[in-house]
Amino acid sequence: MFKTGYILSPKHDLVWFLGLPFFAVALALGFQAWLPYVAVASINLWITIPHHYAGWIRSYGMPDVWDRFKDRLIIGPVVIIGFTIMGLQFAPITLLLLVTAWDHQHSIMQQHGLGRIYDFKAGAGLKQTRRYDLVLHCVLYAYMFLNAPMFKFLWIRELHRMRVPLSVSFVDALLMVSQVVLVGYLIVYMWHLWRTHQAGAIINPVKYVFIFASYFLWYFVAWNTNSILLHAVAHRLMHGVQYIVMVYSFMRKSQEKGTFRKGLWSKLTGPGHLRWFLAGGVLYAVLFQLVINRPLDEFGFGVVNFAPYPAIDEFGVPAMDYASGYALFSQMMIYAYGLMHYYLDSFIWKVSDKQTQKGL
Repeated sequence: MFKTGYILSPKHDLVWFLGLPFFAVALALGFQAWLPYVAVASINLWITIPHHYAGWIRSYGMPDVWDRFKDRLIIGPVVIIGFTIMGLQFAPITLLLLVTAWDHQHSIMQQHGLGRIYDFKAGAGLKQTRRYDLVLHCVLYAYMFLNAPMFKFLWIRELHRMRVPLSVSFVDALLMVSQVVLVGYLIVYMWHLWRTHQAGAIINPVKYVFIFASYFLWYFVAWNTNSILLHAVAHRLMHGVQYIVMVYSFMRKSQEKGTFRKGLWSKLTGPGHLRWFLAGGVLYAVLFQLVINRPLDEFGFGVVNFAPYPAIDEFGVPAMDYASGYALFSQMMIYAYGLMHYYLDSFIWKVSDKQTQKGL
């Protein structure tokens, strides 16, 4: 049977989780039409950084989380910083691809996690539903990454630069396989929904509206813009704003229920405290911007260089000019900084975890 459940409430979900992706697409297209290139890069930076701040508060500002994951919260960032420094010096393009892959996985897991919350709130799904949902996200996202021209040109360029044997027929076959996998898994997923209904379990239709809205953004922008920055603006607006809303909602509900010990997090939530939470995000973004106030290529201390890539005629891949290289580098700097954010979220936001459920 069908039963609706919401992350926040019908009204707030409509704004932040169901309607926001469509607004983000319109905004990105507006940026493409009316804003200069550097302004688009700056907006991407300003959207991304404040949501990292929310993650730090959620991880390091809650004493119960700190006590539970202390070793991970200390050792993990040290290892990640060392990895990033070495990557920037010896293999910046490879670092970009690795970090981008983790960023994509992080994006998939955030939308999957929000979908899990929809099922949790409605008491929906079978025991196996979360696995079917996760594979659905992976198949949908992988299809976009392999087929959308913006992403396809990236991985073809890098494999060509690494002198990996790559023929047009192989790429065409790979894309054909991805289409077969997509259609095949959609059929499998529909069978799972039918089995869920036959078992008398609940199906939350709002979750599927949310999934559709999320992938509408990713698919539309990936196929209708040529700039990785413009794609990132739309993606970051959806991803970052939804994350900030989710963190604040989690902390507010936790304070109302009294389920966690007080700490920095509790000083930023509750009646009249939202402005301090938002002000902290703005201040954090300002400080980060001051650190990298010089051009991004100077921030690489001269050891990072994106030389223009030549055209690859057999694949129809155009040459990469300086502007495109700068776009990739700016994304790498933002993504590399976000590695710790991806790492922390991999263990503090499990919906199946009883501690996490206290704040939902």
